[in-house]
Amino acid sequence: MNTFLKNFITVYQQLKWLVWPFALLVITVLITRLVISRQDAYFFINKLHTPAGDFLFPRITELGSVAAAVLISLLLLVINRRAGAMLATAYLFTAAISFTLKAMIGFPRPHRYFASRLQEIYFVPGVPVLDNFRSFPSGHSVCAFTAATVLSYYAKNKYWSLLYLALAMLVGYSRMYMSQHFLEDVTAGATLGVVFSMVWLSIFRGKTAQLSGQ
Repeated sequence: MNTFLKNFITVYQQLKWLVWPFALLVITVLITRLVISRQDAYFFINKLHTPAGDFLFPRITELGSVAAAVLISLLLLVINRRAGAMLATAYLFTAAISFTLKAMIGFPRPHRYFASRLQEIYFVPGVPVLDNFRSFPSGHSVCAFTAATVLSYYAKNKYWSLLYLALAMLVGYSRMYMSQHFLEDVTAGATLGVVFSMVWLSIFRGKTAQLSGQ
């Protein structure tokens, strides 16, 4: 069997507690999108605003920021050098793919997409709304799910995977809550983060084995 494939299977076995709930989530989203349109999904979420959400989600979204990626990587480097290096390089790997897709696809963000319907949209007070053609995929979602995958891989207690997944999901939801992304952007970003983090973990595992003479 191909060495990379062997490593990927090993990585998957370490991540089952994250992969299966995540797969069910993605399937649910895909089925939902077969039933409702992009616009309907967006406006449904846009109507779910509360004062608590307006306070909470602008803060939760920061878990998917570049600053959070740097901070979490540094903290993990102190605790576990190998895991910290893995997370930092995984961030770079998935971010490079995300930025490339953003540039190639150039899909408008909700504020620009719904330029003629802005009076119908609720915007969270105090939150600057992005207005460009870099909506797909969601970079914050890529970042959050990259962290969730790597942290789950290194967690000794695999039940922690469910917490990491939940936090990443909240980051993804926050991007829609604040009208920065569509459901498709977040779903694609999350999938990219999980899948390519698993690919990177498999590559990293193979390199580590070579260096150790295995």
